[in-house]
Amino acid sequence: MNSNDSPNNSPLILLVDDDRPTRMMLRRAMQNEGYRVVEAADGIEGLELYKQLKPDMVLLDAKMPGMDGFTCCTQIKAIAGGLGIPVLMITSLEDEDSVDRAFEAGATDYITKPIHWAVLRRRVQRLLQEKQAEREILKALEQERELNELRSRIVTMVSHEYRTPLTAILSSAELLECYWHKWDEQKRLKHLERIQVAATHLTQLVADVLSINEVESGQIEFNPAPVNLERLCQEAIAHLRLSPASPHQITLTHHGDDFEVILDGNLVQQMLINFLSNSIKYSPKGGNIEVELIFYNPESLPEEQGLSLIDIDFNEIESPVTIFRVKDQGFGILPQEQGKIFNAFHRGSNVGTIQGTGLGLAIAKKCVELHRGEISIASEVGVGTTVTVTLPSRTSAFPLNPG
Repeated sequence: MNSNDSPNNSPLILLVDDDRPTRMMLRRAMQNEGYRVVEAADGIEGLELYKQLKPDMVLLDAKMPGMDGFTCCTQIKAIAGGLGIPVLMITSLEDEDSVDRAFEAGATDYITKPIHWAVLRRRVQRLLQEKQAEREILKALEQERELNELRSRIVTMVSHEYRTPLTAILSSAELLECYWHKWDEQKRLKHLERIQVAATHLTQLVADVLSINEVESGQIEFNPAPVNLERLCQEAIAHLRLSPASPHQITLTHHGDDFEVILDGNLVQQMLINFLSNSIKYSPKGGNIEVELIFYNPESLPEEQGLSLIDIDFNEIESPVTIFRVKDQGFGILPQEQGKIFNAFHRGSNVGTIQGTGLGLAIAKKCVELHRGEISIASEVGVGTTVTVTLPSRTSAFPLNPG
């Protein structure tokens, strides 16, 4: 363990690297920026120093003998809990698998060897600034106790959720700036795609926050109008922009007559997008996501509407309904948590380090309630989850495709 004599109020950085020359160069670079530094030669020592000193940031080598950086990062994140300690992982320039493993382990960002020192300085500075900003936000929340619980939780959630996509955007932009002339087109496109994905996540985050604010304040608008059910589902699926290489496949099955139905198309589409986004997010290994669209009118027998094979008891339905079912092959929801799954900000305890706001299902439930509909969930851990929504549905006078 080595440290230095920088001012006690300067940020403390923990360096964990088995290569002594690399540690010396990193320490010198960090001390030149005015940071305090403590060193560890392996993952086990680094973990112990983290427990003792609670540094402001960790610079962590990915490949080390004994406990490697990925295991060390996972354990540090587990100890830190919701404190959001920044971990900057050091990987080889060509080792893209290590980059993916670093983010899976909970790393905040990464930097490649050979180290570009200007990039390192900017990255460390940015992560520490973000950490300080988070502290100031939390301090402000503590001082403003009169704020209601919802607004407090929104600010805390946004300060946490914004960090990862913003870091991805800035990191990829910096790497493209430094290495554009050295990288081939495939590697450039990978980082451009990372920027696009992160920007999409930020856009959805803003939409979720605005939606939950409208929901809780009672300002959400309800504007029913004739909609084409099948087209509505297709547009929701298209909104997700799954690439051909995605491990997920979404299949849409339409049962019943093809009528225009009186619903709020915007709310229903948002509901479906939230369901599908969750199915994709919590099915990290991929698999098929089934979307079933069922329109049933009790004036005709199920057999006459092509519904005889659907596992729904239509005898209890007395007026026309539209039924949406989304079935995935993801983690599943623990039985004791299924009753809380539609609460705002609730996230399952088995989702690990997967990012999320816990708002999507709460917003979807409100969309259902505005239609005076019903929502239910069936889930088995390790098998998957099925969400079923039943909405009362008036129809327009004529079929979309009169025969």
